[in-house]
Amino acid sequence: MYDSCQAVAEEIADKLGAETISVQSMNNRQVENSQSLVLAVEFQADGLLTPHWQYASQMLRTASLNGKNIAVFIALGNRLDNGSYANAFCSGLKENGARLVGDQPYAGTQDWNLDNWVCAISPNL
Repeated sequence: MYDSCQAVAEEIADKLGAETISVQSMNNRQVENSQSLVLAVEFQADGLLTPHWQYASQMLRTASLNGKNIAVFIALGNRLDNGSYANAFCSGLKENGARLVGDQPYAGTQDWNLDNWVCAISPNL
């Protein structure tokens, strides 16, 4: 699931043999019918989720995530916050029953490597 980072989401989906879904069109049924999810979460520079991810976040809090494996990477945002916003987002997923797999890295940073990240999460999705 992605917002504006469609190219990266499609590359990940291709590597995992999955489909991409825009957060603008996702619904509870899609979330609940999925065994696993990869979320390309986007924060604004002030640490707030982008408007579409704010909506998606509310939906993810009401959907049943019990037993779902979820991998998260941060597509945009304030990289100077030491991950506090990403950690808070992920904590909300866990509180709703999700099992998080892999790290929550910032895409595009020096230590980000898409292939390595996909290899690390794929056995657990």
